[in-house]
Amino acid sequence: MKREQTKKTVLSKEERQRIWQLLTPAQQAVLNEHVRYRQTSLFTNSNLLGESTDWEFVAYNLNENYDSHDGEQLFCDCGRRLKHQYILQNQSSGKVLKLGISHFADHAQIPEPIMRQLQTQIHQLNFGLDETLRRYRRGVKLNANVKAWLLTQKTHRYTPFTREYAEVDLPLTVEDTYAIRNAFARYERHQAKAQEPVVKRTRRTKKVKKAENQAKVNLYLKAFDW
Repeated sequence: MKREQTKKTVLSKEERQRIWQLLTPAQQAVLNEHVRYRQTSLFTNSNLLGESTDWEFVAYNLNENYDSHDGEQLFCDCGRRLKHQYILQNQSSGKVLKLGISHFADHAQIPEPIMRQLQTQIHQLNFGLDETLRRYRRGVKLNANVKAWLLTQKTHRYTPFTREYAEVDLPLTVEDTYAIRNAFARYERHQAKAQEPVVKRTRRTKKVKKAENQAKVNLYLKAFDW
């Protein structure tokens, strides 16, 4: 099966917000939770800050009211309103900083190579969110039968939040979609085979086999009038 081709383009702020408004509250909640998970994992699993700095990643906060400007807001220590807030703590002094990613170098003196790596990784996370929104706009979702089957399976073999996405009808990644479709096809083949009638095979003794073979020889000779 040929995989669909996708162009890696980033949505504009306006287009992202327009698609976001089309999501149900449950879908928005799942996406926000996944963003928190991936942003936190970026630091805790990769240790991107490394040993070249005394600053340690402590927590990540997502401002769900950033676009609406209503409700509680998150800010950088410089006063700038933030959508993504990263909290760092100095391991020597204990000082805590609340920053936007672009201010890491200004306030925490994070080395430039680490900053570039961080920004690249975060850009990839943002692209992943945009890809989900684009696929949602196109109406991509699992077949109802595939979805029902998936929700009965262990989903640890797929990317995180696969079950949560399926439950609220958010599109899965292209890779997971193909893997799940293939797994479901194998399941259907197994089910079809299991439902085939069992043909009981009778045990054939050597005497029976010899008689059957002789009958075939006799039939062959008769056909040629030998």
